[in-house]
Amino acid sequence: MATLPRQHELDHRLNDLPFAAKDARELVHARILGYLIVHGPSDDARKTVAREVDSCDGDEIKLGDLGRLYYKGRTPTPSSHPSRPSFDTIKDVMSSSMTEAPSQHQVAKRQALRRDNFRCVITGVLDLTSAERHPELLQMGLRAEKTYCAHIFPKSTNMNISGDGNSKHDYGASMWAVMTRFGYKYLPQELNGNNIHRLQNILTLNDTMHEQFNTLKLWFEPTDIPDKYNVCWSEDWRRQATGAPSTVQFTTPDPEELPLPSPTYLRIHAACAKVAKLSGAGDYIDKLSRDLEEIRVLSKDGSSAELLEHALLPFSSKIQVF
Repeated sequence: MATLPRQHELDHRLNDLPFAAKDARELVHARILGYLIVHGPSDDARKTVAREVDSCDGDEIKLGDLGRLYYKGRTPTPSSHPSRPSFDTIKDVMSSSMTEAPSQHQVAKRQALRRDNFRCVITGVLDLTSAERHPELLQMGLRAEKTYCAHIFPKSTNMNISGDGNSKHDYGASMWAVMTRFGYKYLPQELNGNNIHRLQNILTLNDTMHEQFNTLKLWFEPTDIPDKYNVCWSEDWRRQATGAPSTVQFTTPDPEELPLPSPTYLRIHAACAKVAKLSGAGDYIDKLSRDLEEIRVLSKDGSSAELLEHALLPFSSKIQVF
């Protein structure tokens, strides 16, 4: 059985595998496993992936299936990887207990704006609507832009999931099953239904920061100071292009009524972002998106199947690594 001291060895095994991979997709799947062992969000997560990889005993088909599970955030096909029975059991439980989130977006945004002083938490730019309603805010001499209620765990996880065979329901159940196996057994209930809009899962971000955060190009790493984070980027040029600060300090006027973003949620988001960057998953997904924009007609020989699957997957599953 794999233990954490063997992570370095397992990572080397997985990095050797891509040389036999048939295409870029298999390369990404293999590397996701290696980097999850190193950068998983918890000890349980790293140990779980290490055990699963070790139990594949070098079988490239099983490793490919396992990598696809974490890449897509849903059950892979064919189902040959060793963790499948336990995964499906947990997934079925999650599926039966998931509650669809009511549309409380505006309520959540108003609460987040109060907590975040009506500004983007990164750039400090004022929320445009708030500035229109309260012109006195403009006396601070700050610019005003449209801001967004950004969810750390995507709101789409629990939105529009009703109906048998709904792919979004399947994705959500699979994602919560992965979180449970990674040691976060409380998360599915904590964020079930309307709880997806809880303030601990929300940040106020302007348009640029929102897009970068949602596509895993931007994440937060904790510092030694409580609620102070380093603002990290997938590429250095993004920080330079946006002019974003290197650190942010989250504050709230009322910790009980207006709690700050959860360090646990941010740690999981950061792990997703780092694995996407290091494994090449982010670049691969970007390429699929560009190809999808350029293609006009799907090929009759089936070579466009992956592009079609990419287009039909719920948006959140395109940008989450696990």
